Amino acid sequence: MATPSERRRFRRVPITYRVKLVVEDRIIAYPTAIDISMGSILLGGTERLPLGSPCGVAILLAEGESGQRVVARGTVVRSDSRGMAVAFSKSLDADSENALRALIHSLSPGAEGVVEPEPGPAGDQAPRSTKQAKRS
Repeated sequence: MATPSERRRFRRVPITYRVKLVVEDRIIAYPTAIDISMGSILLGGTERLPLGSPCGVAILLAEGESGQRVVARGTVVRSDSRGMAVAFSKSLDADSENALRALIHSLSPGAEGVVEPEPGPAGDQAPRSTKQAKRS
């Protein structure tokens, strides 16, 4: 069975922005996230949601109500001692996907690309990062 790092489609990068999750009728604030990729975000903090919980995700890039933010929909996919992982919806709208791609690129250029396996010495698959083609 593949380990979680072997199944990842996107490279994770550290992130220190504040994050808010919107769940049903409440907002949960996290002082900082642990890391992010084009597919998900890992949050620290003590407040955890049940696996499978749908939520809105707001990554706050600037302070204040009118500050810049990346907004996405997601689902809680893991909760353990490292934190709570929220996978982004596969159907992000174009603006949200572009904002997320720009944020990740600003943190680590190239990390917004898909990680594809490449053959190793004995036919093993080793991860390789490639840039995703831009949508027209």
